Amino acid sequence: MLVLTRRLDESILIGDDIEIRIVQVRGTGDQAVVRIGITAPKHVTVLRKEVHDEVVASNRQSVQVAASIPGDLLAAVKAPRPKADDDPEDPETK
Repeated sequence: MLVLTRRLDESILIGDDIEIRIVQVRGTGDQAVVRIGITAPKHVTVLRKEVHDEVVASNRQSVQVAASIPGDLLAAVKAPRPKADDDPEDPETK
């Protein structure tokens, strides 16, 4: 991990197109709060880590729920549906 020291209104560049700027510093020591501004291209996703971790955990939980579906039910859902012209109950195919 690279650790840098920055003061108010100083920036860090990542590549040529991502800038992280110190916008505000409030408090001192363990109670300090730092506000940062991030300038990045629209195609770059910027998330707070706790939000990212919550999404990953939710996705893992969804996969576990899907894995607990009984095999015969899962097979029935995945089975191809008969075409309308193959349906013996359909009056148009008689």
